[in-house]
Amino acid sequence: MNRFRKSNQRRRSTRSVLQTKAGAQQRRRLFLRRISLLVLIVAGLVGVGSAGYYVGSRLALPFLSTDSRYALQEVVLDGTERLPRKEILAACGLRLGQNLLSISLPEVYKAVSSLPYVQRASVRRELPNRIEITVEERVPLAKVWTKAKRFAGQNLCVDFQGVIFVARKGEVVALLPELEGVPSDDLEIGNRLHTPECRAALRLLRLLQGTPSLRNLLDPASLDVSGHLNLRVVTRDGIGVVLRLDHLERQMRRLQKIYAFSQSRGRKVASVDLTPEQNVPVIFEH
Repeated sequence: MNRFRKSNQRRRSTRSVLQTKAGAQQRRRLFLRRISLLVLIVAGLVGVGSAGYYVGSRLALPFLSTDSRYALQEVVLDGTERLPRKEILAACGLRLGQNLLSISLPEVYKAVSSLPYVQRASVRRELPNRIEITVEERVPLAKVWTKAKRFAGQNLCVDFQGVIFVARKGEVVALLPELEGVPSDDLEIGNRLHTPECRAALRLLRLLQGTPSLRNLLDPASLDVSGHLNLRVVTRDGIGVVLRLDHLERQMRRLQKIYAFSQSRGRKVASVDLTPEQNVPVIFEH
């Protein structure tokens, strides 16, 4: 009896192993079939898309490019407070009457973005007959003083991002603070100021513009960036202030305390050097 039971157990064990192998092979074949079906579907979609693109570009687009309904009738400009409309249209080459579908939006975008007064731009096609151009103009943050003859008679400015550009005729820049000592290698239209001193000067101007109380404390007429790891500021009332390039907010708080002390003593500050951590040198007017 024991021998028969062992024989039956061997047969069951053998059948179990065979069933397991057969089940694994069946699952593998099913998986491969699904992968093959997926590949066929993707290939079919790509083929249909390619065919559609070919038909559209070779047949439909040439037909529509002669359709008078898609003639450009309007160019809408948004965000242009200083830039004249004619200058933008001349730069991008748009003209009324040309077919809207034949206009290359990337080329229009590139032409508008290349204008020295444009910080950002976007171009959109509005069927059937309109192009919309939105620009963000560069706003001058400071003037740049230079002896370079190639900029004679031009108001060289720098915007909030540190990009150099020439202010437009009639643009009021006389009251802007003036950057002095900018390296001559940086003085190119479209260049971005990159020296540590220039970047710190821009950070200071943005800080003052965004905080009216600090602007009342320090109203710079000029900022000299020719020094090494320091800024030399002259305020509009003639006070000279030397600053480190880091921790500008903390230095402004120290300057506020010095001004408060001088007022309590009835004396006016002539100059102050905020670069030392302690024992700040202060000179008072006699």
